[in-house]
Amino acid sequence: MKLSLDPSVTAPRPITEEFLALSAWYDAHPIVRRMWAIEEAHALRVIIMVEPTVDDSDTYPIWFANSRQWTHEMQVKTGRAVRLELIDEPSADEIEVDAEGEIIVAMSWRDPASLYLD
Repeated sequence: MKLSLDPSVTAPRPITEEFLALSAWYDAHPIVRRMWAIEEAHALRVIIMVEPTVDDSDTYPIWFANSRQWTHEMQVKTGRAVRLELIDEPSADEIEVDAEGEIIVAMSWRDPASLYLD
């Protein structure tokens, strides 16, 4: 199922240790606009959208400079293997979630575009 079509993305989530850990991580990293965490069999799949650079709207310099550290931080906070992925706008609608995957975090309050979504 596509992430954008999954009603569980907007449904209230139970407060779990992983939810709290990833919420705190998101809160501490203002460069991250959006974050989704999907519980998969062997790892947490964490998908982020980052604030582009001011000069050319590129997200890759931020990604290359931080992705390893961010992955490590999330693994330490959750005690789980983390597979961190970067997406660019507008491709969030193209994220596929496996049938056995469960969305445990969906945060976008920092993204100005999310203010206009229903």
